[in-house]
Order: sequence, then C-alpha cells, then structure tokens
Amino acid sequence: MSYRPFDSIPGFGRGLSLRIPPHGLARRAPLVSVFIMLMLIAGCINAPESFRDEPLSALEEQGLKIFQREACYSACHVTTLAVPAENNPTGFVPDLRRTPRRTRDWYLAYFVDPRAVLPFTFMPSFAHLTGADADALIAFLQRLNRQVKSIKPEPVASNEIPGLPKNGAVYGAGKTVYSTYCLGCHGVSGNGGGTVGHLLLPEPRDFTDAAWMTKQSRNYLFSVITTGKPTTAMPGFKDILSPLQRAEVLRYIEYFADPVSRERVEVGLGGQGNEN
Repeated sequence: MSYRPFDSIPGFGRGLSLRIPPHGLARRAPLVSVFIMLMLIAGCINAPESFRDEPLSALEEQGLKIFQREACYSACHVTTLAVPAENNPTGFVPDLRRTPRRTRDWYLAYFVDPRAVLPFTFMPSFAHLTGADADALIAFLQRLNRQVKSIKPEPVASNEIPGLPKNGAVYGAGKTVYSTYCLGCHGVSGNGGGTVGHLLLPEPRDFTDAAWMTKQSRNYLFSVITTGKPTTAMPGFKDILSPLQRAEVLRYIEYFADPVSRERVEVGLGGQGNEN
C-alpha cells in the first residue's frame, strides 16, 4: 500500500503533513460517525458556531442526515462538526465552515464531476444523490459557511498585474493553467461549454464574445480571477494560483475574442512585444 504526504499534492496548501493510507478514512467511516454522534449526544462537543444562533431548518436538518450518511463526508469532513473552527488546521481536508461561499449550481456541478470543478480534489462523485437529497445537502453546506464573507471583485491597480508579453511562451503557460483549472466550466473553445458548464446558472462567461471582452479592463478581469464573483459559480484563485499564473491565464483568455491573433501564435507567428 502506497502512502503520500498530503502537503505534497498540487493544489493544496501546506498544512497537515499526515501520511494516511488511501481510503483508510473511508474504511473507518461507520466507526468515526458513531463516535462523533455519541459525543454530540453526550454534549462533549459543542455544536458548530453557525448552528448556535438559530436552529437548523427542516431542509438543513435533512442535509445534516445526508452529510452523516455519506461515507466520504462523515469520514473526511468529520472535524467540521467535531473540532472548533479556530483549532481546525488547514490541509488535505478543508473545514467546510471556512470554505468560500458557493452557489447552489456550483455544488451541483461539484457533486456530479468534482475534478471538472477542482482538478486536484480527492472528492468522489456524488452524482447518485437524488435531486431532493442534493438540495438538502447543499442547504446544510451553505449553512455551515454562511458566516464567511463574500468578496466583490474590484479592479486592481495596474502594478498588481505582472506584465507579460504576447508571445508563444506566455500563451503556452496560460493554456496550461486554463486547461487545468478553467476547462471544466468554460470549455476548450472558451465559450462556456465545459463538462459541467450546462449545470451552472448563470452560465460560464463566453470569452469568445468580442463585444463583451473589449468592454472589460484587464484590471477588472484579473480581480475576478483572483477573488471570484459572488452570485455565480466563479471561484477565486488567489490561494491556488500565483499572481504570475493568474496573469498568464488572463493573457490566454484574451485570445478567445481574437481568433486571428490566436491562430498566429499557435502556428508560431505571434509577436514578441511586451504589451500590457
């Protein structure tokens, strides 16, 4: 049986350096669930902070039951219920009370095809959930992190965006980032036709819309990539991509609205200028 340190996995912050056998937690899911439930009943563990201000709604209660029923949740995310948020370290398994706020459609897409949304996640698909179960689970998850503030993207200062030329090297670097993190929603052609794009409302942005793209400043688009966009499924990549990577993917996205320049750079005729 192979072991892999979680803090060596791309896309995850360096937190816990535990070495746990693959699926080891899942095998212990029933025992862990029983232990946690007994401690909750006995009053040894306080209710999560977001439960204390008001009781769970009927839908949220149902979502909690589903959360405890599904082995991946009850095993991997057990500390979300068992450990105070301020004492819960970051690492392989995120504390669902501190994750960014997500829309209903983001969760639906994530349940169906997790790696189309977050490419390096270990989350298995939960496409087997019924519509009613998915809605209940989403209500519970949104209750868990409802105290997390959403950040509205505001144009950043130009000096915060790494200056990059328009050339083949930058195009290739941006394509790699895009193919890894953006393809599942925005699609190969950049028109919003990704694997899970049809599950999102509003639909992922169509970068081939030249009229829309020319009205957006690079300062604003860089900010959206950084912080995400509230009320949509667009997440922020501040903690996943470096400023350079965000600038590279922005350069790549700009080519979708300029197919002539895109074709030239793909055949090796792109310019070497240092345009910003």
